Amino acid sequence: MKQSITRYIQACLSYQQHNVSQLKKPGNLQPITPPEGLFQLVGMDYCGQLKSTPRGNQYALCITDYLTRWIVAVSVPDCSAQTTVEALFNEYICRYGVPIVILSDHGTHFHNQLMDAMSELVGYSHIYSTTYHPQSNGMIERFNATLVPQITKLQDREHNNWDEFLAPVVFAYNAGTHSTIGCSPCELLLGREPRLSMNQPVSTFIFRRPNDYYEQAKSIQRTI
Repeated sequence: MKQSITRYIQACLSYQQHNVSQLKKPGNLQPITPPEGLFQLVGMDYCGQLKSTPRGNQYALCITDYLTRWIVAVSVPDCSAQTTVEALFNEYICRYGVPIVILSDHGTHFHNQLMDAMSELVGYSHIYSTTYHPQSNGMIERFNATLVPQITKLQDREHNNWDEFLAPVVFAYNAGTHSTIGCSPCELLLGREPRLSMNQPVSTFIFRRPNDYYEQAKSIQRTI
């Protein structure tokens, strides 16, 4: 059965197009110092231009937290400055708070007067990666290399509905074990594994008051 499955996968056109080996010879690494807390340093980049969906989306704005590796991806119709500001504010800042530093490339959708006004008004510093050197924001670049093959293999080719699979792919990434941190981004952020359909109900902890759960979550965070 294993051999049959292997032959079937290797004969798949989408597999051959997108499951390209990312292994390269090791070089001299200059890692970015991890931040001291959640959502202090986040990386931001666009994935696309992708084929337009029935909803009119052609890009995915991807934002990752450098400490937990937690990913947020938003499908958008374009990569204009206004679209970037609205997606960043509504889908990230209003959910997770204001980061201390945002790292992006020098694209006009990130480096413009509207984004400058946004950073000054909301209260974060916006820094930029080295020109023509995407490795300086390599964490989000690496996620993009994972995202495109996954949504391409899942989408309906006839209707090109990749944006309908964006949320499940991001959830699978956040719920999976990350090789760098040794656990899933969800565990590091929430202090617990996400409940999946195959999981059995657990009764390890008994909370008599809502505040009991909060105290337990704080104690977990202190041990990380």
